[in-house]
Amino acid sequence: MAQPRNVLLGSLIIVMFVISYTSANNILVNPMIGKGSHFYTSAAIGEQLIHRGYNVTFLLGSAFENHARSSRYGHMFHWEVFKHPIPTQAVHDMFANLSKLISDSARDVTYELPVQSVLQEARLNDCRALLEDEALIGRLRAANFSAVLFDYTWVCGAMVGELLDLPYFVFFIFPYSCHVTSIEGSSFHPAYIPSMMTSYSNKMNFKERVINSLVYTLLEKILGPNLVAPYKELTLRFGIPDPLELLTNSKLWLVNSDFVGEFPCAFAPNVIQVGGLTTRAAEELPADIEDFIQGSGDDGIIICAFGTFLILDDSNLHVIRIFAEAFDRLPQRVIWLLKTPPPFPIPANIKILPWLPQNDILGHPQTRALFFHGGQNSYYEAIYHGVPVVVMPIFGDQNDVATRIVHHGLGLKLDKGFMNAENLYDALHEVTTNATYTKTAKRMSSAFQDRPMRPAERAAFWIDHAIKHGTNNLEIPVHTLNPFQYYLIDVISFILVVVFFFFYIVFKCCMLICSKACNCYIKSKID
Repeated sequence: MAQPRNVLLGSLIIVMFVISYTSANNILVNPMIGKGSHFYTSAAIGEQLIHRGYNVTFLLGSAFENHARSSRYGHMFHWEVFKHPIPTQAVHDMFANLSKLISDSARDVTYELPVQSVLQEARLNDCRALLEDEALIGRLRAANFSAVLFDYTWVCGAMVGELLDLPYFVFFIFPYSCHVTSIEGSSFHPAYIPSMMTSYSNKMNFKERVINSLVYTLLEKILGPNLVAPYKELTLRFGIPDPLELLTNSKLWLVNSDFVGEFPCAFAPNVIQVGGLTTRAAEELPADIEDFIQGSGDDGIIICAFGTFLILDDSNLHVIRIFAEAFDRLPQRVIWLLKTPPPFPIPANIKILPWLPQNDILGHPQTRALFFHGGQNSYYEAIYHGVPVVVMPIFGDQNDVATRIVHHGLGLKLDKGFMNAENLYDALHEVTTNATYTKTAKRMSSAFQDRPMRPAERAAFWIDHAIKHGTNNLEIPVHTLNPFQYYLIDVISFILVVVFFFFYIVFKCCMLICSKACNCYIKSKID
């Protein structure tokens, strides 16, 4: 009797599970093509959405499908894949060549435009391949999604949302939340908000405010529309709104920043800060890494992590030698993220790894500092764990992240073009021996962690809230106003006309009174 009862109970549980699974809301996440931090930050949100009862499907490019599926998220999400218009190996070669170009460049910043141009063309071609895949679009339509979450650098995600007739939410991965989300009605004032690529803080002198205003105008009004202009052909072809309109139609903005490490500015209600998505409590380390750290004694360890921005080859070998020479002089042990070991002997205090659990090592009590390139995720992981840093920016927004680090007193900045073993050693020695940096890091960590929800939980909460209740009560109706209305030109003109006629009437009345008074005076004289 017990066996049939157990079978019945087990069947009931399975049925309830299936019902709950099929009745849950479905979210489509499109983190560009699924590369690197674009995937991991979105995956952190996706994991929290699952905890809220959602089914999460990731839409990736075929070149990064296996990488994503082999991660800890492999069995957590559903997957949809679009094929790149070029072979998979060609996609990886393209990114490797771009990383090499960035890594080889020193003070020359002219490489940034060619890099952005290559990436822009690749994204456009990938978007075309995605939208032309009728079988894939058909499967996405049949999946009955509730919303789309897409990466800001990938306008195609919004285009997918339009094709599926779904609300779409944008995740903005860069540190320019005040700048970009100004299109949502947030106030951007160049007198105290630094524009992108300026490396300014929020305390600017007259010259910097002039340059900052000009850069903001150039990037926002001139170059900004050009970045999405190539998608115009696709939007016309598929009968969806203009690319810029797609971005402004996004119902919710999740920005990868936090005012603990960012310069303050005003946000529209539908702009939510979720900086630090990859931060979490440290987990147990692999035995070899733990043993290496424990062997450091009271001196502790330093992490050196530049991701794919430091490529080991003949043209860049001198930089690797500089690093190794500086690390050799340190009392700390160094865990160094480097894909390929260098072709010369490595000092005994250095451990080279092709991959490392950075967040977990940062959370180790014997970690003394992080030496890195200025990536936004690493910046907030250092803040979360209260670890001071030395930053050597290499590309794009990393210079602006470095400015925030120096401004907040979290660490020191090095210039790659003028770096040598001596000033690298001096910077690491200063950060690890001057208690001011550690105190600042611990203070920022305390402020960052003193929240009711972690960043990924906050992102999932607002997505859930937007799906359940809509975002009409959060959106500033700035997009319904034309320039005359937005800048109050019509109101100012009306007031000026009223004032003009008021003074005109007053003037006429005064002239009339004066004329009457003069006539009366003349008459009295005659009499």
